[in-house]
Amino acid sequence: MSKENALVTIVEKTFSLPAKVIVAYAHLDPVFTSGDLARICDISRSSAKFYLNKMVELRMITKVPHKRRYQKYANANIFSDWLKDVLKLAVIPLETGALKISEEE
Repeated sequence: MSKENALVTIVEKTFSLPAKVIVAYAHLDPVFTSGDLARICDISRSSAKFYLNKMVELRMITKVPHKRRYQKYANANIFSDWLKDVLKLAVIPLETGALKISEEE
């Protein structure tokens, strides 16, 4: 396995989105449809909708009310911008103890 393939494999195992969706995210306009993602990734619209729902859950994007469109957050034009915010707001505070994990029973 080449170095590039190994790195892509790590990315795909680490994140709940495939590498081609992460790449396509950077090419999407600030407001886009599931068809736009499907076309860029060369996947079906139903698969694109599945990944868009994951992005909504991860708060990478938001659904535009009363329209069949999605919108990127202003500070997350590319995937790494979103990831930097997650690191700053969640991961680092977890590591330092500033963000507590709730004990669910």
